[in-house]
Amino acid sequence: MKPNKKLKLIAVLLSCISTYAQKTIKGTVIDKQSNIPMVGVNVIVPNSKAGTVTDFDGKFQLQLPENSTTIELSYMGFQTQKVNIDEKLNYTIYMTSGQGQSLDEVVIIGYGTQSKKDVSSSIQSIKTKDLPQGTSSSFENSLQGQTPGVNISSSSATPGSAVSVNIRGVSSISASSQPLYIIDGIPVVSRNNSALNANIQPVNPLADLSPNDIDSFTILKDAAAAAIYGSRGANGVILITTKRGKTGKSTIDVNYYTSFAQISKYPKMVDSEKFKKFFNTAAEFDGLGSDYFDWIDTSKGINTNIYDEIFRVGVTQNLDLSVKGGSEKTSYYLSGNYYNQEGIQLGQGFKRLSARMNLDHNINEKFKVGNTFFITRSNHQRTIGENDEYGVVINAQGWDPTEPIYDENGKYTNPFKYNTWWPLENPVQIANEYKNTSQSTRLQGSAYVEWKIIPDLKFKSSFSLEYSNLVEDSYVPSGTNKSKTGEGIYATYEETNWLVENTLNYNKQFGEKHNFGAILGWTIQENETRFSDQSGVGYATNTTSSISAASTIIASSSGRNQYGLQSFFGRANYVYDDKYITSFTLRADGSSRFGENNQYGYFPSGSLAWRINKEKFFKIESVSDLKIRASYGLTGNQEIGSNWRGTYTLNANYNGVPGIAPNRLENPDLGWEKTKQLDIGLDLGLFKNRITLTADYFNKQTDDLLLQAKVSGLTGFNSVYQNVGAIENKGFEFGINAAVFDGNDFKWNTGINLTLLDNKIKKLINDGEEVGRNHILKEGQEVSTLYLIKFLGVDPQTGDAKFDDVNKDGIIDFSDRQIVGGALPTYFGGWSNNFTYKGFTLTANFMFSGGNKIFNQSRHVYDNYGYTKSGIPYSNISERVYDNYWRTPGQITDVPRPSTKDGQMQRFSTQFLENGDYIRLKTLSLAYKLPSDVIHKIGLNSLSLYIQAQNLFTITDYLGFDPEVSTNTSSQEDLNILQGEDFGTLGQARTFTLGLSTTF
Repeated sequence: MKPNKKLKLIAVLLSCISTYAQKTIKGTVIDKQSNIPMVGVNVIVPNSKAGTVTDFDGKFQLQLPENSTTIELSYMGFQTQKVNIDEKLNYTIYMTSGQGQSLDEVVIIGYGTQSKKDVSSSIQSIKTKDLPQGTSSSFENSLQGQTPGVNISSSSATPGSAVSVNIRGVSSISASSQPLYIIDGIPVVSRNNSALNANIQPVNPLADLSPNDIDSFTILKDAAAAAIYGSRGANGVILITTKRGKTGKSTIDVNYYTSFAQISKYPKMVDSEKFKKFFNTAAEFDGLGSDYFDWIDTSKGINTNIYDEIFRVGVTQNLDLSVKGGSEKTSYYLSGNYYNQEGIQLGQGFKRLSARMNLDHNINEKFKVGNTFFITRSNHQRTIGENDEYGVVINAQGWDPTEPIYDENGKYTNPFKYNTWWPLENPVQIANEYKNTSQSTRLQGSAYVEWKIIPDLKFKSSFSLEYSNLVEDSYVPSGTNKSKTGEGIYATYEETNWLVENTLNYNKQFGEKHNFGAILGWTIQENETRFSDQSGVGYATNTTSSISAASTIIASSSGRNQYGLQSFFGRANYVYDDKYITSFTLRADGSSRFGENNQYGYFPSGSLAWRINKEKFFKIESVSDLKIRASYGLTGNQEIGSNWRGTYTLNANYNGVPGIAPNRLENPDLGWEKTKQLDIGLDLGLFKNRITLTADYFNKQTDDLLLQAKVSGLTGFNSVYQNVGAIENKGFEFGINAAVFDGNDFKWNTGINLTLLDNKIKKLINDGEEVGRNHILKEGQEVSTLYLIKFLGVDPQTGDAKFDDVNKDGIIDFSDRQIVGGALPTYFGGWSNNFTYKGFTLTANFMFSGGNKIFNQSRHVYDNYGYTKSGIPYSNISERVYDNYWRTPGQITDVPRPSTKDGQMQRFSTQFLENGDYIRLKTLSLAYKLPSDVIHKIGLNSLSLYIQAQNLFTITDYLGFDPEVSTNTSSQEDLNILQGEDFGTLGQARTFTLGLSTTF
């Protein structure tokens, strides 16, 4: 054979060998339960760089390295699966959902990701696809009862109103106790910036974000997890990751639902005849005669059910539209949302229109760039004085049942012309004519570049900008009881926040047993706010609420605040032999908010974990994971405002000459509140993690509270901010999840979590300080402690109410108040259930809370026991009082005999103190996914129909609307120290939803 022919033959043989050694396989990945192709499944060859993801049809193509024998498939929420490779070139692979092998999942942590099995701190990761479809304007409600250690409460059913979130307790008095929210790496403004805060539920800035855009949540609970955010991590951190595109065909997702909501519970009032009879009974007990109130005219047959007048069926419409896809180099996600909620109370509503674009592009193997852009416009419609004497609800509850809403001429009736003292205004008139609107505009944008310097070392630089603008308009019409000439308020609040972040991330596996990761970072941030507030009185017409139409401007102010934050941080993670895990973090924050002697704060943390089941001596096959964790660290809190170092005011005018004067005293030593936290945890997995258990003990000690301390009047001021005081939060968290049934057709997954919490003030500079009318700050007590006159019950012989005369002066008044209980729950949790049968999915989620007290101040209006003022009945009464009041000697009851005098009722007493314990069926949802062979005929890839009920029922002894409500929500400080009070606050709505989601 000629040499050239031999060479050609050898080349052909080598080519064949090479082709065989690096053969290419194809495959299709299918969801075993629904028989639907799965898009975005990761397909890799273990111990190599070869990998791909499935396209929209669930198909993949992968070139195998030499001597490859297996491929591995993984997808969040599904069991990771290994497939042996044989001579075949085409594979059909079925994946099973469930908790098996969930330790291989990658979870989001601060400034990076980590394998779940390598986590040594206390975090919780939640995918939105595992939650039932939310129908609230904000995402927080979907997390209620889902996570141990996280207490979420909706203070009111007012659309778009703020939601309170506490992670492992309340750890401050004056500063915020709400967590830090990070959306795609951007710290977002979550505080209430509304100027119209007086006795009204505040707007919720987080309602600007469409819940449908969210892909996952990660909640950082202990110091080891949150210390990477240093001075802002004391209250925990919630990382929100929005959806992004994936390689594959473009897909369009549509989600639409309509909801119908109504008030779920309310205290019932008596009709006109009972109203008149009850007050005549009160007069008879007082010796005034049984016909004393016969002047109340019931002959016209008017029986106004006031709840029917102020409440309605609130309709909500929501439409989400998104497009996602990508090529090998570029991926994208585009979305739009329209949300329109009509409140269950007249005069309330919330609208949102938003759009998002997330883009990622691989320039080459070394460089990757991307951006996030989000814009939204929200409109809030609230009612004036929601939680005070001019509130719609509280005026309705005191309404005279003999009084119609409209007179014979169709005009609003005036309660001053009828038979009850309490109502100040017609509640329907307040809801319809009193104006209170807010318009919020928010823009978020970020861009990043990522450079893979070497295979294990990456540098990332990003710039983000957040701009928010709030415009508010309030108007009380002229000719009303509140204002004869009209009152107007116009306020603006503008906030701009920019952030530059630079991180260097290194991850390397050395040999088979050593895994090392490290990150170094530098960030700089600046925040600037501008605000104005004007009010005027005297309007010639009610057709306009413009301040320029007011005859007199009674107040006008504007201002500007600015602060900066520079940070340096680092974290090192090390895993040895897949069983010994360590992590250490250090962050240094420098803030312009604090004194020159305390510009920088340092926040270290460390955590250790031991995976006992990986030891050779551990022989229990049923245990698939057993990890002990321990962590300790320091985090901070600076969320008290801007420029507390000492500032000057420019409006110190004197005799017409402009001037500058100190606005507050400077404290050069002022620094952060500091929270030291110890966490000891256990993670247990049984039967290939079909059952998982997590348990934690935590102890949070917050020192150097930012509090106003009194100073000598010689300084020209009464107080100055100092770091004084301490708070303790300690407790236990438990969570268990189980795949009870995991068959081919039927599955049942369940999970329950419980948190036990003890909150206590350890040190105060002004111990025993009374706050508001009903609370006290006291060492040894919890942060929100109620301070009331103590009700001792009803004398069975006389029917008279008895109260504790603390100072023994024979008079029951404010000097007789005493500590009567705490307003913060001492336990809370949830129980979730997910049942699937073929294409049907039934979800039932419960939440519970208790151990707290609620001062139901609304009851002093409608549980008034016959009290009169100015010779007329105080207000209408509840059916409970009518049915249970003391009638004869020896009767045991908690409702005293009716009396027109004030001795039977003390407004600020434990007569109206109740337990806040409750169990609620938060969500009940039934969804049906149509078979793929049916929907493909109409050009769709998937189609699901669902019905859902929220707040279907609540088991509680609470007599008001809802044990979850809270009146005092207008400021961060109120959320800390004035909880547990209900005064005309609107309760949660029972909501029914019909919806569909489809992909094509």
